[in-house]
Amino acid sequence: MAKLKIHLILMKRLLAPLFVAALFTGGAALAVDDLQALTGKWSVKKTNDEGQVFTQTVEVNKDKFVFEILRADAALVFHGEGDFKLEKLGTFSCARFLHIRAGRSASEMRDVDDEYALIYTLDGDTWTTAFNFDRQRDSQKPSLDVYQRVKTGAAKPAQ
Repeated sequence: MAKLKIHLILMKRLLAPLFVAALFTGGAALAVDDLQALTGKWSVKKTNDEGQVFTQTVEVNKDKFVFEILRADAALVFHGEGDFKLEKLGTFSCARFLHIRAGRSASEMRDVDDEYALIYTLDGDTWTTAFNFDRQRDSQKPSLDVYQRVKTGAAKPAQ
């Protein structure tokens, strides 16, 4: 009986670090898979409180992002860019937007003294995000947005 207890204690001591390592590596693997799946451009159409329709786009490329807001006539209203990082928070997938520079255009950007974190799910060409739940911000309400992947490339001619 004493030998069995010693074996169980040794097993726990050996398996605990392996379990922790597997947990962290599994989370890293999920983040890498999601990063590959998120690479590209995503778009969602929204309506503001005044009833104006606009489009938000997010383009992800490795550890960088570009975020834009376009009016219904496709005129650029806002441009932001910075670093992009994915993390696992327990069972949640989190996207973080860091070191942000933003302005009315790519040539009129300033440093933004803020970071954004959103919880998301990814299902093929649909990226569902819970935005602005990380902290309260003036004039920015929390939202649930369903982005669709923007298809690239020219359409093939009909034959």
